[in-house]
Amino acid sequence: MRPTRIRPLHALLILAALLAGCSERAARISGNERLIRGDDGLGTTGSRDTLVDRDTFVPPAGTTIRGTTLLVGQRGLYEARSLFRVRTWNLPDTTATVDSVRFEIEFDPDVASDLPPGLTPYSLSTAGAPWDTSTVAWPGPPLGTFLGSAPDAAGPFTIDLDPSAIALLRSWASDSTFPGFVLSMDTGQGVRGFKAGTGRFEVVYHQAVGGPLATVVTTIPTDLSIHTPLPAASGTETQLILGGFFRAEALLHAPVAPPPEGFSINGAVLVAYIDPTVPAFPDGETAEVRAYRIREPWTEGAPADSVDAAPLATVSGYRVRSVGDSILIPIPISVAREWSVDSTSNHGVLLRVTDSFKVPEIRLLSRESGSPPVLRVSTTTPPPGRF
Repeated sequence: MRPTRIRPLHALLILAALLAGCSERAARISGNERLIRGDDGLGTTGSRDTLVDRDTFVPPAGTTIRGTTLLVGQRGLYEARSLFRVRTWNLPDTTATVDSVRFEIEFDPDVASDLPPGLTPYSLSTAGAPWDTSTVAWPGPPLGTFLGSAPDAAGPFTIDLDPSAIALLRSWASDSTFPGFVLSMDTGQGVRGFKAGTGRFEVVYHQAVGGPLATVVTTIPTDLSIHTPLPAASGTETQLILGGFFRAEALLHAPVAPPPEGFSINGAVLVAYIDPTVPAFPDGETAEVRAYRIREPWTEGAPADSVDAAPLATVSGYRVRSVGDSILIPIPISVAREWSVDSTSNHGVLLRVTDSFKVPEIRLLSRESGSPPVLRVSTTTPPPGRF
């Protein structure tokens, strides 16, 4: 039998018909999506606000800061000190003549002091007792021997010690139990940032009269900061402290009621209002606020025992723009739907500011205020009967 030939014209007609069918189907699907999402489509979208029924602020775990920034200073009830410890000393031999001994550390421009010029607020002392990096907490070791102080000036922070201090350095180098150093503030109100890992002792010396100067540097590999604890919340405050030097964290919980039969949750956002007494952020300063899911029950004034390691949501580039501003924390739809079905899985969220000491403190209005936080849940009604 001869194979059937499809003439080119017929082939084009068949292809056009197939494409027309596909195009019609695609148009029908996209049209349905437009109906679903449109004002006159399959269902109407609305939202409902539910007041939070629990909220509080808590300190972070511990009063120790480990990271790229070291803090020293005082502001109100807040005070911070930085601790240092040397593992191996580099010193000139005993035949050298020492010209100068100095302690130096680089400033961190992200945390600039607002102290008036001329003060010499920062002092270096030996630590008066041993301390452990894993367990140390405020107030840390007592201050031992005062070594020197210096002003908050441009360039690296420098404390010049007397050349005779080389004898101290030699004694510290030979003592394996020497506990290290404390950098603290003696006077004034202000907090300064220093770059972790940049602390060092420098010794300038020469070997012969009129000979060239040489410098040996001892780096300080172990450093951290400790600060006063955040005053505990009573549970009746009208403000929730978030971030700032205390690194405060805010906990909030709101119930999610099951939507009516046939309705669907299509969005949820936590809305918290800023206390109107809080000024706007300075130009160019922004914060990153992360929300973490809490897995266990908690009470106001007490920290949460179980918080997810990964954030539930992240708000980047946030800044208080004007008086009475707000912050919106998106809650994933899947989580909002889970909470509406199983209320026992809903323990709320914890809000945390990344590197909070680098941006102004945020104060949220609590449920005891006139503008309490709310959980705004969006739902869509069932489609009309004809669908």
